[in-house]
Amino acid sequence: MNNRNYSEVDYHEVDLVNYFQTFYLGFERAVKVVDSTDSFYNLGGATIRVRFAGSALIPQLTPALAHLKTEPVEQPDLTICAWDSASTGVKLPLMASSLLDLLRFDCWNRLDTRMEIKGYDSERFQSMFHLGSNLFNVLDVKENLALYWTDDADNMPYWERSSPFRNLLDWWMSHRDLQYVHAGAVGNKDGGILLVGKSGSGKSSTALACLKSDLFYTGDDYCLVGTKPEPCVYSLYNTAKLKGQEDLERFPHLEPFISNRDRIFDEKAMIFINQHFPEKIVDKLPIKAILVPTVTGKPDTRVKKASAIVALKALAPSTILQLPKTGESALERMTELVKQVPCYILELGTDIPQIPQTISKLLSEL
Repeated sequence: MNNRNYSEVDYHEVDLVNYFQTFYLGFERAVKVVDSTDSFYNLGGATIRVRFAGSALIPQLTPALAHLKTEPVEQPDLTICAWDSASTGVKLPLMASSLLDLLRFDCWNRLDTRMEIKGYDSERFQSMFHLGSNLFNVLDVKENLALYWTDDADNMPYWERSSPFRNLLDWWMSHRDLQYVHAGAVGNKDGGILLVGKSGSGKSSTALACLKSDLFYTGDDYCLVGTKPEPCVYSLYNTAKLKGQEDLERFPHLEPFISNRDRIFDEKAMIFINQHFPEKIVDKLPIKAILVPTVTGKPDTRVKKASAIVALKALAPSTILQLPKTGESALERMTELVKQVPCYILELGTDIPQIPQTISKLLSEL
């Protein structure tokens, strides 16, 4: 007779393993029907393999990451399995599809405010389901394996095309002491500037203004940051976003490069920098300062000293709000970052060329 002490078995974890394997079976079924294509990317010093079942998701999810493409390796640090049911013609396994039907029917009780599935997470597993867009993500940290499913690749939402795998990468990178942040970054040979602030504060405008200068572009809206052995920012996406007619008028030279021209009345205009300005992108910069942009309406752009608290208030709330599972440990990393480098307010003027000039001057002084 087996004398195993069943009181020591973590049945919740066993259930989560079975839950993960059920969805993974869906991916395996799709691959048997349509085969798979692998793409490899270097993000924050880690090699990420994305296995696509079929080809429908490839044009939707890869342009934003194209600048980070790298050579295949036998043992990637993380593998993401991505597929949709419409193009592959393969439905999810019954137990998996039944769970998603339940989430749609009883979303108020089954999903939290950031679309995480209640009761379906642990130290090892994290998962979420986006209603409306029908995007399902689950990560197994122990196996460094993630699953990414949607019902129809043609219905991929704008925000996912511009910053694909956002939640999966946020969860996984946090275990590597790297923090996914809502921030932009630009720089030169002297180092980089992290641009922080809530949406509409001027981060994207500042990054876009630097495309017509000697400064390099690392990110527009999301980046990875680390503090060891020194503060550093890594590129995630080469997607630049124009906010409405005002940005189109401010940066008219970028208008021909808009990728979603037929949808800009419903979406922010997107430009994939790698397709048009590949020489402007760098994937890593040491952080020499943090800038908090603020729109003044005045002609001149100026820099003035700010406290670490001001920078943290500009960086942390929007990051924590947008990224599920971002909590105490993330706040600790961001607090450590703002303490390590000088912080400034960037008072944005209406004379666009002054913006990169002011940043370059600050970098030379630092």
